[in-house]
Amino acid sequence: MVMVKVVFDVLFFSPLVDGGHRAVIFDRVRGVQDVVVGEGTHFLIPWIQKPIIFDCRSRPRNVPVITGSKDLQNVNITLRILFRPVAAQLPRIFTSLGEDYDERVLPSITTEILKSVVVRTMQQLVPVVLL
Repeated sequence: MVMVKVVFDVLFFSPLVDGGHRAVIFDRVRGVQDVVVGEGTHFLIPWIQKPIIFDCRSRPRNVPVITGSKDLQNVNITLRILFRPVAAQLPRIFTSLGEDYDERVLPSITTEILKSVVVRTMQQLVPVVLL
């Protein structure tokens, strides 16, 4: 009976980290560990440790932005960005931002950068007439 329990725990509580993914281990006793676990099968203490798996491959994201130009016209732009997290920083990303870090960080950064690029481009395209 004990042997069946051990085999069950090893088979179902050993996380398989797929290629291009990394895992951060959350320990109920010590919290988030600073070690990032790579690809493969890893042994965990059942009910004590839990893997949080992150996708570390480059992923595209489309961000639509409506911004105003200098001459008060609305400009509709869709920005496509490729992003991926730095694998060594995953414990810090998880503790400070959570698993949905991309939903929290990317929209604000892309909106601000895109607005500054539109303003700079409009300054170059619209000639200034001095009287």
